[in-house]
Amino acid sequence: MKKIMLMFFSAFLLVACTDSSKNDELKAYVSDFENSGFINKSNQIIVLSEEGIRISSHVQWGKSHRKSSIDKVLEKENIPLTQQFNKVYKDATIKTDGSKYYITLDENIKLEFEKVGLRIIEDPEGVEYYTQEYSEEN
Repeated sequence: MKKIMLMFFSAFLLVACTDSSKNDELKAYVSDFENSGFINKSNQIIVLSEEGIRISSHVQWGKSHRKSSIDKVLEKENIPLTQQFNKVYKDATIKTDGSKYYITLDENIKLEFEKVGLRIIEDPEGVEYYTQEYSEEN
């Protein structure tokens, strides 16, 4: 009976440690957006620089894709998807809570992302964004 209890306790401890390290890996940091920022498969970029938060979107010629949070930014800015967009929001903020990022570009534009992998975030529409650099803080 002692062996069974010891094995059960060991397995429980192993699972608890694994979950803890996964939670640490998926913790959101503002610094995740620095340097290269994040890009999705439609070449839409969000990056934090000294100037503010830059949003870039390249022309989407005949490309059908799932609507992203950046597409919604373009809509609020009255920019057609067929037009290139590049803007720095100087007074923008990024706040984090657990694995979530809450970004305010201006009083009318708010974005939310969740860290789903070491270098992957996802918007509420299910569009994934990737980074090619690791942040200094992680």
